[in-house]
Amino acid sequence: MALAIQRLSNLVSLSISHIALNPVLTGSLLWVLTKGPPQLRARLYSRFASLRDPQRHNQIVKALKWLLTIGLTTNINKQLNKLALNSWRVKSEKSRWNWSQEIAVVTGGCSGIGELVVKRLARKGVKVAVLDIQQLPVGLQGFTNVTFFACDITDPTAVNTTAERIRATLGSPSILVNNAGIAQAHSILDTSDEWLRKIFDVNLLSNFTTVKAFLPAMIAKNKGHVVTVASTASFSGIAFMVDYCSTKAGVLSFHEGLNQELKHRYNAPNVLTTSVHPNWVRTPLIAPFEKTLRAAGSPIIEPEEVADAIVAQIVSCSGAQVFLPSVASRSAFLRAFPNWLQEAVRSGVSKTIAPCAPK
Repeated sequence: MALAIQRLSNLVSLSISHIALNPVLTGSLLWVLTKGPPQLRARLYSRFASLRDPQRHNQIVKALKWLLTIGLTTNINKQLNKLALNSWRVKSEKSRWNWSQEIAVVTGGCSGIGELVVKRLARKGVKVAVLDIQQLPVGLQGFTNVTFFACDITDPTAVNTTAERIRATLGSPSILVNNAGIAQAHSILDTSDEWLRKIFDVNLLSNFTTVKAFLPAMIAKNKGHVVTVASTASFSGIAFMVDYCSTKAGVLSFHEGLNQELKHRYNAPNVLTTSVHPNWVRTPLIAPFEKTLRAAGSPIIEPEEVADAIVAQIVSCSGAQVFLPSVASRSAFLRAFPNWLQEAVRSGVSKTIAPCAPK
């Protein structure tokens, strides 16, 4: 039942955005009803009795004007968002990017989403430096343009040493994908001090370390792309994943601040930034409560979808904020909701996870 309601909600949202709020459709219909050829209006009036009633006709015209206004405002807002997240650049910078000459660094590139990103970049001809504490998997060993660097990204000295090796062997990276992340489901009181330090080091603090190591060269050339893999958890704290949500909220703040410093401190508008916010991704993390998520109607996406979106954004040579699936963008509005509604949303997710969380 919950799944059916979720699908119906998605269908309604899609219909509203693609039909009712489509300025081309509403504008065309409004023009026909007010200024269109008399023959065309006569045809519509003969088919729809409501249009022959002056009062109903005026109500329909008024509704169309509102829909047209909302649709235009929504589309203008989307375009302004796109420009703002792309340093207000209108002109494409694709001519400055040559994929066979670009060098990418991917943290946590030996498994999961990271491994998939590495494969896709390598197939584009990009030279990829993989930073991980795991060994390079068999699936990546056949790529001549993939180089593995054993590196603990929670150790600043190790990251700086590895950065020097990358520059010496491959050159200065123009792409940095901060993908590495870990998670476990448990309560605050059950979170050990060791784990707490580890998850903050991997999920959040490593972003500072890698950016400090690789960003200066990008700034010098005024060319680069920093991709931050965040989460929809960046916008909401839920039970049994408080440590994870805290790190992802911090990652979003880091990313936003980085974007501002590139503009106002370094004057490097062509160093692009992208934050990626997946919702539930089919990974070992959600395995214990995947069934309950599905029963609640929560969409679960595949790791391949996230990797495809990351690489597509890099290849587009533009910065952005990417939500997966696209309807997950609603999570960014949560803080604008009344507190009672925020609590209801958070409680709904927490209740879904609760039965499967460790006791």
